[in-house]
Amino acid sequence: MLPTSQQEIELIKMKRVATALLAASFSIFIITSLFEEQYHWLGFIRATAEAATVGAIADWFAVTALFRYPLGLKIPHTAIIPHRKQLIAEKFGQFVREKFLSEKTVVQRLHDLDVTRRVIEWGRQPQNSTLIADRIADNLAAAATVMRDENIQIMLEERLAGQIRSIHFAPLLGHFLDLVMSGNRKREIFTSMVKGGSEFLKENKATVTKTISAELPRLFRGLDKTIYKRLIDALDSTLREVSQNPDHPLHDNFDTLVERYIEEFKTSSDVLEKEQLWKEELLKHPAFKEFSASLWQDIKSSLLQANPNRNLRPAVQKALTNMGDAILDDPVLFAKVDHWVRRAVVYLTRTYGHEVENLIATTIERWDAEQASREIELQVGKDLQFIRINGTIIGGLAGLTIYTVLFVIKYWTV
Repeated sequence: MLPTSQQEIELIKMKRVATALLAASFSIFIITSLFEEQYHWLGFIRATAEAATVGAIADWFAVTALFRYPLGLKIPHTAIIPHRKQLIAEKFGQFVREKFLSEKTVVQRLHDLDVTRRVIEWGRQPQNSTLIADRIADNLAAAATVMRDENIQIMLEERLAGQIRSIHFAPLLGHFLDLVMSGNRKREIFTSMVKGGSEFLKENKATVTKTISAELPRLFRGLDKTIYKRLIDALDSTLREVSQNPDHPLHDNFDTLVERYIEEFKTSSDVLEKEQLWKEELLKHPAFKEFSASLWQDIKSSLLQANPNRNLRPAVQKALTNMGDAILDDPVLFAKVDHWVRRAVVYLTRTYGHEVENLIATTIERWDAEQASREIELQVGKDLQFIRINGTIIGGLAGLTIYTVLFVIKYWTV
């Protein structure tokens, strides 16, 4: 059968080299054995070739026994990989998970590679940010087209309702008012309100008088208009006095009233209960359902009608560049992002490491015995042939050394 890959070609070449060395050493051993009686110095070569042949045969047997029966003979403890394929699959998958996907190994590797910085710098490069932006722009419209509208609308409605229910607006409003009203702002706001009220009375005195007269019961409508005028003037005088006198008691009353309402917004359980009721009424209102239903249609329409390359890509490119610059320029922010990346990768390896182990084990188990043996041999067989070559050379050197030592001992004892 002809080789089908470069690995197979290289494996065949290494097998031929190792086998050629075995054949050469055996041939030399035969030839030198025939003429050693006539030429005693051939003993050195014969011993070398003999030991080289033994070493080559022993290593050939050992390497071959891993993958198949040597010479087809079913010798015990041979053809190890085909016979123990399942155990090898399980152990190999376990080895990969424990040695390559362990938390310590992954964290150290991320640190050594400085993955976070490399990814950020890669994304900041114009050609790469352009590539990312192109992919986003090309796929957004397609994704919007294939999504089912009713599913997206239901999801948006549920997410919006969930967010509205989860956010407590009253405490937020209380803290906002507390910030706005801090310092002398309460006095300034109240003074502005009073001045505004005073100006309003001046400009609309006749209208206010007429309105008061119309709202009073018929019994009092016959009162003299001067009484209405005096009421308006008294009110206007009070407003002017309050606006001009910062120590007027109404200032303190206003401060107390505002502080009480702010505290109620921030801490009152009654306010929170009322807020929840208002939110539920809002969520049940048809206007909310119409808004959530139309939101996806508006988003989808914008995606389909917009020119992604003109509108979206520059924005994505700019966002990637700015985000990368901000992270790299801020050591604290970079440390946080780097920590998040490590945690995410560790979480993935911890959660799905067993899946990788099972994938490796299952894949090897599904191979038939011959295929498993063949695949493993293609991966490591070339290096194993070096064992045969080294066995031949080392065996020959060992044989030469032993023969030389014995020769010297024999020479000195004669």
